[in-house]
Amino acid sequence: LKDSRFKDKVVVVQIMGTWCPNCLDETKFLSDYVKTKKQGNFEVVALAFEYAKTRDLAFKSIERLKSRVGVPYPILLAQYASSSKSKANEKLPMLNHVLSYPTTIFIDKKRKVRKILTGFNGPATGQKYVDFKEEFDQYIELLLSE
Repeated sequence: LKDSRFKDKVVVVQIMGTWCPNCLDETKFLSDYVKTKKQGNFEVVALAFEYAKTRDLAFKSIERLKSRVGVPYPILLAQYASSSKSKANEKLPMLNHVLSYPTTIFIDKKRKVRKILTGFNGPATGQKYVDFKEEFDQYIELLLSE
């Protein structure tokens, strides 16, 4: 987050894996959100925890996802050869622990973690998904207004 791209912006950090069905649903949601609602002071970045045995295979999985979904935000390789939550915790010691994939972190313009969501209720969950989309948008608008 020290990159100038994120300075003075609301940032959503997606902890995910290309192998995870709920992460795919969340990636589609975040991609659509960025494409339709993106404002100058809002960014999304993903941290991928991949099963792939090699770094090259992990990057291929990430590129395949980005191409297939049309992901407009960076997906950074955080770990390969394991999607272990305990290893994810080692990479992200500021979190108590990673409970599930995906985990979504909301960071305000002052770089303070404001909210953490675990899991994702995708389109198949019906009203839960509708409610989530509305709550997500309202929360982003709140953070942007501060």
